[in-house]
Amino acid sequence: MKKKLFLTIFRLGLFVLPSLLFLNTPASASDLSRRINIDEGSYTLGQFINMITDQSGYDFTYQAAELPMETKASIPMRDETVDKATERLAKTFQLKVNILNNNIILKPGDTKGKQDTKTIKGKVLDDNGQPLPGATVVVKGTTTGTITGPDGTFSLTAPANATALSVTFIGMQSQDITLDGRASYTVNMRPETVGLDEVVAIGYGTVKKKDLTGAVGIVKSSEIESQPTESVDKMLQGRMAGVDVVADNSPGGGVAVRVRGYSTIRNNEPLYIIDGVPVSEGINMVNPNDIASIQVLKDASSASIYGARAANGVVIITTRQGKSKEPSLRVDAYVGLQQAANKLTMLNAQQYGDMLWQAIKNDGATPANEIYGNGATPVIPQYLDAAQTEPSANTNWVDEIFRTAPVQSYNVSFSKGDDKSRQAWSLGYFNQDGIIKYTGFERISGRLNSEYNFFDKKLKVGENIGLSHTWSNVAENNSALGGVVYEAYKMPSIAPVKNLNGEYASSPLNDIQNPMGKLYRNKDNKGKTLKLFGNGYIEYKIIEGLTAKTNFGIDYTNFYERNYSPKYVETYTQQNLSSLKTSNNWKFDWVWTNTLNYVHQFGKHSINVLAGMETLKSQMEGFTGFREGFAYDDPNFRYLDAGDGGSQKNTGTGTEWSMISYISKVDYSYDNRYLLSATFRRDGSSKLGNNKWGNFPAISAGWRVSEEKFFNVDAITNLKLRFGWGQNGNQDVPAYSTISSYYSNPYYSNYAMDGAQTSVYTGFTPSRNGNPDLKWETTTQTNFGVDLGLVKNRIEFTGDYFIKTTKDLLMERPLPPTIGGTTQTVWTNAGEMQNKGFEITLNYHSKKVNDLQWNLGLNLSHVKNELTSLPEDIDYIGLPGSYLHSVNFDQETSRSAVGEPISSFYGYKALGLFKTQAEVDAWGKQPNAQPGDIKFADLNNDGVIDANDRTFIGSPHPDMSFGLNFSLNYRSWDFSLFARGSVGAQIYDLTRYYGDFFDLSAYNKQSRTLNAWTTDNPNATVPRLSLDDPNNNIRPSSYYVQDADYVRLQNVKLGYTLPAGKLHSKRFYLYVQAQNLFTITNYKGLDPEVGLQNYSSAHKNLDIGVDRGIYPAARTYTLGVNLEF
Repeated sequence: MKKKLFLTIFRLGLFVLPSLLFLNTPASASDLSRRINIDEGSYTLGQFINMITDQSGYDFTYQAAELPMETKASIPMRDETVDKATERLAKTFQLKVNILNNNIILKPGDTKGKQDTKTIKGKVLDDNGQPLPGATVVVKGTTTGTITGPDGTFSLTAPANATALSVTFIGMQSQDITLDGRASYTVNMRPETVGLDEVVAIGYGTVKKKDLTGAVGIVKSSEIESQPTESVDKMLQGRMAGVDVVADNSPGGGVAVRVRGYSTIRNNEPLYIIDGVPVSEGINMVNPNDIASIQVLKDASSASIYGARAANGVVIITTRQGKSKEPSLRVDAYVGLQQAANKLTMLNAQQYGDMLWQAIKNDGATPANEIYGNGATPVIPQYLDAAQTEPSANTNWVDEIFRTAPVQSYNVSFSKGDDKSRQAWSLGYFNQDGIIKYTGFERISGRLNSEYNFFDKKLKVGENIGLSHTWSNVAENNSALGGVVYEAYKMPSIAPVKNLNGEYASSPLNDIQNPMGKLYRNKDNKGKTLKLFGNGYIEYKIIEGLTAKTNFGIDYTNFYERNYSPKYVETYTQQNLSSLKTSNNWKFDWVWTNTLNYVHQFGKHSINVLAGMETLKSQMEGFTGFREGFAYDDPNFRYLDAGDGGSQKNTGTGTEWSMISYISKVDYSYDNRYLLSATFRRDGSSKLGNNKWGNFPAISAGWRVSEEKFFNVDAITNLKLRFGWGQNGNQDVPAYSTISSYYSNPYYSNYAMDGAQTSVYTGFTPSRNGNPDLKWETTTQTNFGVDLGLVKNRIEFTGDYFIKTTKDLLMERPLPPTIGGTTQTVWTNAGEMQNKGFEITLNYHSKKVNDLQWNLGLNLSHVKNELTSLPEDIDYIGLPGSYLHSVNFDQETSRSAVGEPISSFYGYKALGLFKTQAEVDAWGKQPNAQPGDIKFADLNNDGVIDANDRTFIGSPHPDMSFGLNFSLNYRSWDFSLFARGSVGAQIYDLTRYYGDFFDLSAYNKQSRTLNAWTTDNPNATVPRLSLDDPNNNIRPSSYYVQDADYVRLQNVKLGYTLPAGKLHSKRFYLYVQAQNLFTITNYKGLDPEVGLQNYSSAHKNLDIGVDRGIYPAARTYTLGVNLEF
């Protein structure tokens, strides 16, 4: 016991005695002169104490509860003495300091009698040293702020413990300024990273724009924020050369993006990559407000790293991530009104009767009609039915189906980041009522992105998750049979919307549904789609320069719809039984990617090597159920069980396919002058049989001529020449196309094998003819490019010329009739297609003069598409007959043949109208023609106009597409406009089929028929009106083909940034915006942009540019606000 006590006293003595000696020893001058060095950065008071202790040997004495230990500040120190360092520390954190021997004592500062605020003054300059008015200056961590005046100066009162300012300005990089006690601060702003140092997302990584060797289009974050929009396709439309976007215009409707034209017959959609995850469909379910940037990989050298699914280009979408060290809460909202930008004018009730009388007279008959009577002139009766419940009207059916509709969008997002982690989340709500009544689209979305660093950033773990749910109610459009817009064209004006009993009326002249009744009965049929997509990843730095990454992504979509068609009775048309079709489909894709990336720089050499493996699996399953005979039409009974069980029908299907890939890529740079990139990808697909594997190489090179010593042209800041060559694959065929299959069908396969009529044996009939030798469709692309920057890159030019050839086209070709059976097609490789053209992008960034700065951007592209070969036994590729019946009245309007662009218009060549009988007689090849009929070309000169005289009469593909951006900033105001257009394309205006010809006299006509040919109007362009039409003027011909050149003012916006602090915000921005203000065009139809008839059909690319009554583009006016706290 005594021994233990002795040892304890001895140890205390060893500790206490030197301490007492140390405390009684005065600090020497050499101790106080020890130098302190602290790098720039934001550190807490506790971290500063630790750093000074480590470098000086001094100890700190303080009560942590009394000091702001977690408050951060930036106090860079270079060779500071201990007393100077502690003096700056005390001043910044408002402390009292006392140095006693080698001990630094810290206490809270005495604030009695002192102001708790301080005045901060300064000036904000642009990159040219000119004053920058309208810049926002905010005290970090508060909502206290101001806006710089006309001379760029600012003055604000800040809390006494304020440590930093945040300075922001549109188009400039934000700046954080440390408050170190100076009387005035000068802030030099730098332009936003737009130019050579801009980081561009490419395959499985990023690269600086100056090091790009491929053709990549970019939509920057500033462009996205400057023009808020409702969907991703609007972000791309007209924004970059070589990228065309066509949409069906309905809320949440179909969209088709084409990168450098049409490369194949079937699927021409690009591959979408969202935060590293491939997404095959539903791109407009992504909330545009979540998007930070969009890059489009256009040539094979940049896209080949994605191999088998990148033949049509790659769209890489990066969502917003947490960055700022200070938490940021952002609110974005806008409300607006939409209206149809254009409407066709149809005949009113009296005009229709007059033109009907004219048509009957032209046929040499006496006018008579059960509605308009049999007098010398048509007479509108008081009632249209014997019961006198349906009074005659003068309804403008086009106006009737359209409305002024609201649109609204609300988004809340939060972000934060530091050296250890970053987080961003968002919630969004979007609601767009359609400009056609009872149509609309609603979307709720959420996103969570986060990343965490461990072990001094050696390990990164993160995820990007997006969830959205949409409700959509769409009306069928762009269809000759059943399209609501076309039916509004056809509905005679004499028919009222409702009868005297308040029920929807109909026309006594035809049997189509009342367009308003059809819309109303469809109002509850909403398609519901749930989409979950995202990824989780782990990245580990093995050694300096070598990083391993594993990434697992998912894309899940579920679509559900109950389509109820209630029974109805209109005066002249009816449906006796209510019916219900319920559909449910789900699709689940997952992809797992593992890569190793090595980056090393030695001397003037830089190398970046990527190697990896990727596995993908896709599953889909769906079913439909149908019943009719519902006793009640109440919404509570609109379920299958409420229908007649005897009418039950159902279908079900499912597919599954997978792919495995090996990836490699090498980027090399020497002295920032010579650039070389090579990629190789090997893909194996379960969709193919004997040819599962495909190899897809690419190589590209760049020469930065402006970096050469011999190049000394002051005006040229940057000059780079680029070359790229590569191959991509396509295996987009239905799953199991290589395998023959059979199914049981009681109408075709069941048979009484023993001859007895009382027993039937189940048999099987072919459902698919397999082709085990089906192989990859391969697209080879060569690209030549130049990047030029003039006058410190204020003028930027990018030009590309490309040749893109696709071989072994995947197509479903018909089999000879001798094959027999119910399935007479097989998938095969047949044919070749080529696109070639050029792209030009030109941008100008002005200097700021008298507080005014402006930017101008132009992009234009030319693509020539041609089907260059087909098998000898296939003359052309066309639409199936069953498809033609539903959308074209059995008329063939388009063909794809060798030497022509895909989906070219096909028919007779119209040479104008016969003006006189003498012209008819002189021509002599149309025996049934009369003056006012169409004159058709005799292309084979055989004296007869027949099917052998049909030819290609137009193309839906433009010769040139362009986009023009202009933006202007003046102090706190900003203004922008965006226009786009195309020249050289044509439209097949099939609305003329019903609208111009009285062959179909039961339907209303377009107002241009008022100017149809008569003896008094021999120079008319509309043929004579006739019910008999012995010349068959209505046949497919170039009469329907119209030029579709246009220039559209797509977007105009005016915004104002209010002084910081309003509503306690860091930023308060208000704007007004108008979209689709006007269109300059000679096209007489509704809109010169007519896309596809159907955006999901396998035949969609064989039916382009045919106008059957499209959903019109809306003109939209919006008022919006952006708030940041």
